[in-house]
Amino acid sequence: MALPRSNRRSLYVASHASRVVDWPVPEGRLLLHDLIEHATQREFVYRHAWRVGDLVIWDNRATMHRATPFDDSKHRRELRRVTTLDIPQTV
Repeated sequence: MALPRSNRRSLYVASHASRVVDWPVPEGRLLLHDLIEHATQREFVYRHAWRVGDLVIWDNRATMHRATPFDDSKHRRELRRVTTLDIPQTV
């Protein structure tokens, strides 16, 4: 998939993906499994150790992310969604 405006290529894949359009189901699931195995190798994973005042930003179109357990009875969590335009850079 090419991302709108920037035309950067990206695969939209994560554990919720169940098939590859126009592929036989077994082959599609095998490809998804292989892609997720590759993308979740230790050298490609970032795990954030939260501290007060931290701000983390990611691009949902090009990042797999997972929540970790969070005790909301002890800690305050503030989430804000921001949507930006993906404008291509000119050289």
